[in-house]
Parts: sequence; structure tokens; C-alpha cells
Amino acid sequence: MLNKLWRVLEAGRVGRLIMMALVTGSTAYGFGGSNRSVLAAALIGVFLALGGFYLDYLADWKKDRASGKTLNPIAQGELSPAAGLVLVIVGTGTSGVLGLITNPWILLPCAGVIAIVGGMAIGFLNTPIFRALSLGAIQGCYVLIGSLAANRFGSGPLLIALFLFFAMTGGRVMGEVRDAPHDIQVKTVTIPQRYGLRSASIFLLANEVVAYGCALAGYWVGGFRTGYLYCILAIVIFGTAINLVFISRPVPKVADLTNKLSLGILGMLYVLAMVVGRR
Repeated sequence: MLNKLWRVLEAGRVGRLIMMALVTGSTAYGFGGSNRSVLAAALIGVFLALGGFYLDYLADWKKDRASGKTLNPIAQGELSPAAGLVLVIVGTGTSGVLGLITNPWILLPCAGVIAIVGGMAIGFLNTPIFRALSLGAIQGCYVLIGSLAANRFGSGPLLIALFLFFAMTGGRVMGEVRDAPHDIQVKTVTIPQRYGLRSASIFLLANEVVAYGCALAGYWVGGFRTGYLYCILAIVIFGTAINLVFISRPVPKVADLTNKLSLGILGMLYVLAMVVGRR
């Protein structure tokens, strides 16, 4: 029983669930939220991400089974579609209730996340560029959830949301190169496939440059302490190094490594920036 429960959580991408909790919670903290609002933001992030992941699994389980992806428990027959639907309802419903209690405006970015995942599921957003933009928009919504939990909205939160929007939009290229063997099997057209690796690398770097600009601009208008600036400069340095490693050898194995480094190192530096940047 415990093994099955862990498999469900692991399939829910437990590392990313934790990261979403840290992103929303630290954002609420950075914008001056109380302990209660920080906890609420973190919980909303976890449950919303869980519901979103399983909505994606429900939409893609047949394709994932055909491509040989092993992460999707529905595709592997370890979880029924009905059970997956229950997790979607529990995740999205719980995040909605918590959002309503904390700040009703939070329901807007929550609905945005579900609308984007749903749009990709039905194929409306299932094009190379739209998939990249959708990933960035989802991350931006999580920032807005955190800032609204702290009852903050304005140019500061918007710039931080744009920071993660552009960072994740560009970072989509790494994920697509990593998943290239599976995508080719199910004939999913990606940015590297349609436009070539050179154009994909330019797309990555252009988005990252804009992302760093938004993050630095957020320092001056967001009212953060100097610690935030130091962390953002570290993100620029490490992020650039990771991008150059990927561009120098854009193959699935390297893409998998650089993608994990981006999510791990840069993600934690973002969390640290919001924590030490709080006024």
C-alpha cells in the first residue's frame, strides 16, 4: 500500500511538487506575506501542481504508452484513468478552496493553470511555440498565486512572473531535446525538430536574456533587499553556464543533465532570492 502511494506521488513528480510549494511559498514570503499566507501559498502550489500533472497524464496516457515513457502511471497500467481523474479533482478542488479562503483573486491564476493544461490536452495549444509559451505562462501563474497570497499585486510581482515566464519558455528547448527519442516515435513536432537546433538555441538564449532583464528590473521596483540582487546575479552566471553546456552538445543525455541543473540549482536560487530579499 505504501509503495503504491509513493508511486502515485512519484508519478506526480514529487520533486516538482516540492519545487512548486517552494516557489509559491517563497514568493508570498518575499512579498511580505504572513506565516499563514506563506503556508497557504505553498499548499495551493502543491495541490494545483498535482491536479495539473494528472490532468496531463490523463490526456497523454495513450501517447505515452505508445512512446514508451515510464513516468505516467496510467500509461503503465498502475493507476486507472478513473483514479487519475479523482486526483485531478482533489488537487484542483483543494487548491481552489484554499485560494478562495486566502484571497479570491488567486482563483484567476489557478484557473489559468488549468486552462493552459487543458488547452494543451485537447490540442488547442499543441504546437511547438505554444507549448513553450504555455510552460512559461504556468510558471508565471504560480508567482502570481504567491504574490496574491501576500496581498501584493503590481509591477514588482508582474516582473517576477515575467522572469519565470521567459526562463521556462526558453528552457522548454532542453526538455524537448531530452525527450526527442519519445517525441519522434509519436510524431510530436518540437521546436528543435521544426526549426533546427541552431534556431532552438537562439530561442533559448533570447528568452533567458529577457528573463534575466525582468529579474533585475524586479529588484528596483519590487522593493527587495540586496540579497535578492546577489541571488539573481548568481542565477545569471549559473544559468548562462548551463545554457552554454547544453548548446555545445545538444543531445538527450546532456539535455537531461542541464534540465535537472536548471530546475535544481536555479530553482533554489530563486527561492533563496525571495527569502533573503524580503523587506
